[in-house]
Amino acid sequence: PSFQALSGKPAQIATPAGLVNEDSMQVPHPGFITKWTSADISKTRPPLPTVLNPELEKAALTHAGQNDNGINYERLEWVGDAYLEVIATALIHQTFPRHQEGKLAQLRELLVRNLTLSTFTTAYELDKRANLPEEFNAGGRVNGTSASSKMRIKALGDLFEAYVGAIILSDPKNGVQRTADWLKVLWGPTLQKHIQEADKQVPVDKISPKTRLEVLIGIKGTKIEYQDLPSQKKDKESNLPLFTVACIFNGYGETKQLGFGTALGKKEAGQKAALMALGNKKLLKPFIEKKEAYVAARKA
Repeated sequence: PSFQALSGKPAQIATPAGLVNEDSMQVPHPGFITKWTSADISKTRPPLPTVLNPELEKAALTHAGQNDNGINYERLEWVGDAYLEVIATALIHQTFPRHQEGKLAQLRELLVRNLTLSTFTTAYELDKRANLPEEFNAGGRVNGTSASSKMRIKALGDLFEAYVGAIILSDPKNGVQRTADWLKVLWGPTLQKHIQEADKQVPVDKISPKTRLEVLIGIKGTKIEYQDLPSQKKDKESNLPLFTVACIFNGYGETKQLGFGTALGKKEAGQKAALMALGNKKLLKPFIEKKEAYVAARKA
């Protein structure tokens, strides 16, 4: 509903066929998108949605270096890129209510990065239908140059974004909903582990580990701090850097590390550090007893 409020006046429905012009490039608002659950993860790839306007489909599959009449995928890629970000954001935001913004951004990057999108392009064989310079072919230009792996991945990712843009612009009434429903199934396996973990999490309104630890041992004159630790680790799935944070207790004339946590985001790593501390009952016992004595003295 909030997307609809931002949409402005309704877009006009483009004709099924015809030249690419201003009327056929109207941008519709995003449809209603629901969160992922484990039940949404499919082992089979969903069918590729059709582009209702043949000229838009042709443009989506034409590299800028191959156009002789001004039609290519650059503008469609720009539109598709934006919708991929919006749809991925809506899905992730609703599926992972407990995650901090840093991790949400990293999960979104897993979905919209060129490496992921380029695999979809080849899986649907869009590259075989596309009008690309010969150097972007799998074997490169015959007896000539070849595009680097990075350049080829970028071009294939752009193709996918352009195709998404073409689906949406060719069908202002239902294009966004068709695209969102398709991407939800297509992207599911990429975040399968994270989606399954989210299904098992406790409700979002539960007290956070940091707050529970503060309530358990924190009193006036003491302080619980969360400090970054050196880390060279990377996430095995995404190859993104991991952050390690230590939970440090300062009070009663001593400084003690209570736990540490490692995660894709610093805030989540801090919560994991607090959770580790809460699990170490033997370590916390002296601080709990001191707080109980302090509270009893205050009451007396």
